[in-house]
Amino acid sequence: MRRIALFVYLSLLANVVVFFHRPLFSSDYLFPWDFRGVQLPLITFLVDELRQGRFALWNPYSYCGYPVFANIEACYFHPLILLCALIASHAPASLPQLLEWAVVLQVWVAGIAAYHFLRELKAGRAAAWTGAIIFETGGYFASRAEHIGAMMAVAWMPLAWLAVLKLRNGISRAAGPERQTRRSVVLGWLAALSVALGMSILGGFPQPTLAVFASTMALAIFLPVWRMAKLRLVGYALAGCVLGIGLAAVQFIPTYQLAQNSVAQYRAGWLGAGGGLYWQSLVSLILPDHYNQFDMARFHGPGDPSFLYLYCSIGGVLLATFALAVCRNRHCALLASMTGFGLLWMLGEHTPLWRALYPLLPVSVRIGIHPEYTYCIFCFGVAGLAAMGLQALPLKETLRFAIGVLIAADLFLAGSGRPMNLVAVKAEPGVTHSAFEGSAPLLDNVKLLVDRQTPPWRIDNTEDAGLDWAIQAPISGIPTANGVSPLALENEIQLRLFLHDGHPWGWYYPVEKPESPVLDAMNVKYVVTGSKYAERLAAAPRFRHAEHLPLGLELFENLAVMPRFFLVHDAVYESSLPETRRLIADGVVDLHRTAITDRPISLQGAQGADQAETIDYQPRSLQLRVTTEQPALLVLAESYYPGWMAWVDGAPAEIYRTDIAFRGVAVPAGSHTVRMEFRPAILPISMAVSAGTAGLLGLFWLGRKRKGRVTP
Repeated sequence: MRRIALFVYLSLLANVVVFFHRPLFSSDYLFPWDFRGVQLPLITFLVDELRQGRFALWNPYSYCGYPVFANIEACYFHPLILLCALIASHAPASLPQLLEWAVVLQVWVAGIAAYHFLRELKAGRAAAWTGAIIFETGGYFASRAEHIGAMMAVAWMPLAWLAVLKLRNGISRAAGPERQTRRSVVLGWLAALSVALGMSILGGFPQPTLAVFASTMALAIFLPVWRMAKLRLVGYALAGCVLGIGLAAVQFIPTYQLAQNSVAQYRAGWLGAGGGLYWQSLVSLILPDHYNQFDMARFHGPGDPSFLYLYCSIGGVLLATFALAVCRNRHCALLASMTGFGLLWMLGEHTPLWRALYPLLPVSVRIGIHPEYTYCIFCFGVAGLAAMGLQALPLKETLRFAIGVLIAADLFLAGSGRPMNLVAVKAEPGVTHSAFEGSAPLLDNVKLLVDRQTPPWRIDNTEDAGLDWAIQAPISGIPTANGVSPLALENEIQLRLFLHDGHPWGWYYPVEKPESPVLDAMNVKYVVTGSKYAERLAAAPRFRHAEHLPLGLELFENLAVMPRFFLVHDAVYESSLPETRRLIADGVVDLHRTAITDRPISLQGAQGADQAETIDYQPRSLQLRVTTEQPALLVLAESYYPGWMAWVDGAPAEIYRTDIAFRGVAVPAGSHTVRMEFRPAILPISMAVSAGTAGLLGLFWLGRKRKGRVTP
């Protein structure tokens, strides 16, 4: 038994490691696309902060600053990600590979849990092992490497399903030892369910996490429907969901607060009819490269190429079809129900049912649903049905294992090393601490200019300069007023809409209207542009050509830029966002001289000799020496957000939301020291909730009995 268990676990590890072997063992290869554009910059910032002995709370490099700890995509509170960051703080170059290993090890956990889930459904060892193989390196995990958060979230779905199965017998009504044993089993597996769901949240990708939670509840409902459990199982599953959220409260609560202050609250407008996989994606179950997604130069399919890969091997599809045709048992019916549930959800707006139901959902629900990412349910269902089909074949166990090996080889040959899970660094050098898109002079030239003051000047970019100036700011170390995040602060985007026409739910708006005074107010000293906008900027009196940059880029200096910190003696109170926008757009208020505040403030309006000198500037704190002859409002071109606290000469001071998105502090006449620190009260509260839930689950787990353990 132990030898079999050892073989199963090690072979499942080998399967996923071999599939992703190139990025795991060579720094010449990486996970592609959004891995480098989302997680890597955010976690690099965490590494840099840990090296300074600080935990990353506030990112000053993007969007004029934002609360990075609350951005769930950063996944700072995921145990393995935090461990990777701690190790990389001593060896920074190792970060990408460490993250890739962290993801792959969680896929291995998914394989082990999938194996035991299928064993619980009476599949033999070879059949269950084959189903786990299919799920590990089949459609979902093979195509989602660019979104490591999506992989880490779904990696815990099989354990959640297994826990629901184990909970189906509930607590016995009998008295004595049997009842005590059942109670121990229930508490142990309720703890396992809660941990699985909590880890799914900490994975950092809400949409697939929603799929994990919803599929767990769907399984808890289908089991009583097929008379495999009692209805009280739904209550256990709900309890697991609540405890899972409590366990991940350290991330969940700050992210919820950020969502209420970000463009995420308008995401339903961006989603339109809700999205979903195209029906054409089902072709990849048989023909994995039908749309040439393995060669992006020849790609001709609808939508994103990574969503056109559902391949679970020819053998897996045949076995799943065979199971649907010949198996007449409740286990197969359960898996067929889950597969159908996943199929309908993942197709989303391309089905009549979705188009009828989606508009009826509350907006708060619609903003979190992305049907595209729910094909993990479908893929796991197909893997389970394939295991049932293999078990139904009248073959010896060794032959079933041989079929599993052939399926593993098929999945490797079809999916390993494809564009959706691999990129060569030589082909796409990206941004590092020492080079920008492979050019060290490009990065050095821009840094030399922006670093002439403390804090550094901000830059911005036009559309033809590329996304990387906004995305990679935490890595390049060049602060920008731009950014790329679906959790961008709403007020910062409202400012950026003066620079580019768009919608309130947008999160990336390059400079299209460089003449706007908002560009000056955001402390943008330099604008990076390509040839499309270069002539326009060169003809504008307020810009001066500063540098010819490598890669065909140009750098222009904004001669009208405003200081990062300055004093004004006039303030206009206006709480209405539309009216505030009108005051700025119509030029009624000169932002150089007058501030627009969210609460009334009394100033004398008398100008004098003012000075704001930076004493210290850190990512989550700053200290200034301010001198003014008359009472004034100190305006800081830094994002306003709950958690910032201010002191004037050591006495607590009120922070005003100023000019839609910035901070302001009133200072009396004279010379004063102004200090600000980011101390989000929501963080210790959420940490306490997570710690309390973890303690409760620990008691549940310690109370379990040996009878609650999994059988290999």
